[in-house]
Amino acid sequence: MQRLAALLLMLLPVFAHAQGNPIAYFNDEAFWQKCAVIKHLPASPIKASDTAIVVVSNRKTSNDALRYMSEERDGTTLRYYFVFSRNGNWNVLPVENLEKAIQYMPDKSRDWVLYTEGMGKLFTTDLCRGMSMAGQYGVNVVLFDYPSITTTKKSLGNYFFAIGNARTAYKDFTPAFEEVKRLKDAGKLEAGNISMFYHSMGNHVIRQIVKHDKTSKLNSSVWVSNIILNAPCVPRRGHKRWINKISFAKGIYINYNQDDLTLRIAYFANKRIQLGNKPVRNISNKVQYINFNTLCGSGHSNFLSIAGREPAKEAALHYYNTVLHGNSPNLQDGKQFGVSTYKKIGWELLP
Repeated sequence: MQRLAALLLMLLPVFAHAQGNPIAYFNDEAFWQKCAVIKHLPASPIKASDTAIVVVSNRKTSNDALRYMSEERDGTTLRYYFVFSRNGNWNVLPVENLEKAIQYMPDKSRDWVLYTEGMGKLFTTDLCRGMSMAGQYGVNVVLFDYPSITTTKKSLGNYFFAIGNARTAYKDFTPAFEEVKRLKDAGKLEAGNISMFYHSMGNHVIRQIVKHDKTSKLNSSVWVSNIILNAPCVPRRGHKRWINKISFAKGIYINYNQDDLTLRIAYFANKRIQLGNKPVRNISNKVQYINFNTLCGSGHSNFLSIAGREPAKEAALHYYNTVLHGNSPNLQDGKQFGVSTYKKIGWELLP
């Protein structure tokens, strides 16, 4: 046990870095100032060319005027924000509910992505990811933010802090997903496709929703185009059983990589092979399994080009642009896809 703990203490900084940029950068005063809270919208209208997202957060607020969102789960209420880019800053407007936040989105005819991230995210880090996805793919993002790192713990403590909050977040976010469905049914999201994107530990949210039998309202109709389980940092064992209970989406995609370093490190923490690392042969016929190994080697976060990191591969961006807009990739296109090199499970994304 002592040897395992020592190994984890060495490896988990790599895990946290792979999940997101270093915490110090996003917790710096300058970055929080870039994400300042505003009380009113500006007099000049928000344009469709302005990057904007909706944020649903289960964090507690803090008494710090600068770092206004804490590193703790509230557990009793959700908070909603409309965030837009203006003059080099990300302006954060608190609003009373999800419908109000969505009303502020400047182009509701775009496709929508309900986006949940993995370990290593402060509120500011999540804003960066959400704004990056919206700007890079031209989609309307509803970002589901939960505490997945804290400055009060070291590496091993942060791993268990993050996974505990990821497993619990379904309690808070299930009603919000149901509200998105209600707004979709009422025509408040216009005609765009809706997709769900869960990255790494964020996949615990959808897994726990299903495993705790919270899908009855979601499953009442097919209202989601694609569910993308991206590099899922959840146990592979039994995934067929819970995924097969999802009936509200037209398509389900599991993006995996047998050499994903982050997920291989996660194995040492809980001794469970992760779904995004090596799917078993008892796979779901509801899922398209997409192997990123040939394209990305040991990579884990392959869907965004973020400053300070190696740019995302062009083939990956093309694939994500397809599924995030609610469309189906042409898996028969031999220039883009081949039979997976890992036990022939699904398809290999080619360079």
